[in-house]
Amino acid sequence: MLQIIKKIYKSILSEKTRIKLHHIRFFIRGFFYSGSNVTCVCCNKSFTLFLPYGIVKRQNAACPSCNTLERNRVLYLYLRDRTNFFYDKLTVLHFAPENKLEQIFRKMKNLSYISGDINPELAMQQIDIQSINYPDNHFDVIICSHVLGHVPDEPKALSELRRVVKPDGSVIIMTKIYDDLSTTFEASGMQNTENQEIFRKHGKDFPERLKTGGFEVSIIDLGKEVGNLASAKYGLGENDLIYLCKRKA
Repeated sequence: MLQIIKKIYKSILSEKTRIKLHHIRFFIRGFFYSGSNVTCVCCNKSFTLFLPYGIVKRQNAACPSCNTLERNRVLYLYLRDRTNFFYDKLTVLHFAPENKLEQIFRKMKNLSYISGDINPELAMQQIDIQSINYPDNHFDVIICSHVLGHVPDEPKALSELRRVVKPDGSVIIMTKIYDDLSTTFEASGMQNTENQEIFRKHGKDFPERLKTGGFEVSIIDLGKEVGNLASAKYGLGENDLIYLCKRKA
């Protein structure tokens, strides 16, 4: 019976509408966890704790109210505190946008902001990262968080990112690194800990893969930089690294 109800629910409501309803539920949920132990920098609310998340549960992961995860809060803090993202006039392309971050960025008057996803229900525009329908040297900033593991042709995606970013622009990349892998493992039909299909598990060679794709790479460990107390307060997690990529000359 439950499966029948789920099928009817999905047939009546679009994916975009279902996502909005989920986030209304998250917003209501947040009131039950109000407190002062932790603070979500994305929705600027404080709670007793961050919630577990994932098939294999990660503790202190999800914001009770906006449902952002550790990596989303790392990305937001980095952009807010370490870059010109919040005050300079910038043209931005954001792949697979996180719901709360997209809400924030779309309201920022200094940004010419576009979100893109292969699924048109999940972003402003349907964009295949392997074939980006924008001209060369177009974007000041490209955000690509936890996308490359899901892309069939990663070298093609990197080539396209390099093509459409401006010569002095930035491509901000995040991905899950599997610490037990010295080199990236590729195979179709795999799933990650969030039950999503992936084509590869990135290993410790990930920075070299980015360099092979034509980028100079700086690795930023924001959780480590802000220290243990702030990292715990803001729920930044461990090993949520930012790969700041600049086009090689």
